[in-house]
Amino acid sequence: MKYVRMIRFGVITGVFIGFMSALLFSWLYQSDVFQPSSPKFVAHISDNLTAVTISAVIWALMGIVFSTAQMIFEVESWSITKQTVLHFITTYTGYTILAILAGWFPLNFWYLLQYSLIFVVVYIIIWSISMYIARRNVRELNQELSK
Repeated sequence: MKYVRMIRFGVITGVFIGFMSALLFSWLYQSDVFQPSSPKFVAHISDNLTAVTISAVIWALMGIVFSTAQMIFEVESWSITKQTVLHFITTYTGYTILAILAGWFPLNFWYLLQYSLIFVVVYIIIWSISMYIARRNVRELNQELSK
């Protein structure tokens, strides 16, 4: 049941973030119609409704990648380093494959390198914030236990 909730959460979150991002970019690029993905991706699809449907499936899969990858941090016998490396590899690989399928960038070395650098920077920022919060929580728990 836990895994079903995790997958459901990933689907809902992925579709929500994907839809809101696509809506934002549609507005920013002053499109006359909703663009669920890159114009090149949409051009390969027969109609906009099908493009939105395919995009929603990709967004859902992206959400599932990130929500289920959290299970890696539940393996208490692994070090935090091993957990982090495996989580990074899992999310990077899954998200990259889906981003390429979504047509977010062309499949060539320079775009992949730029994307990878952005992914690493964002990952490090989020990981650093998460570690800070976890350490603070441990410190607070230890203070409560020492009372």
